[in-house]
Amino acid sequence: GDVRLIVYDAAGHRVRSLVNGNESAGEHAVEFDGRDDRGVTLASGVYFYRLDASGVAQTRKMVLLK
Repeated sequence: GDVRLIVYDAAGHRVRSLVNGNESAGEHAVEFDGRDDRGVTLASGVYFYRLDASGVAQTRKMVLLK
């Protein structure tokens, strides 16, 4: 189904779109290299990611350390 995985900074601004499209059912892995959509390295700190898939949404916190 349709899947979106987006990373936000602590202020709620979108910094990176990791997945945006159709994915098959099952387990998947996505690597986040600590860069924004423009390729600029992000600062260490707290970020949030939001996963929207098949009408279900989850938001979780993560810490980026360098």
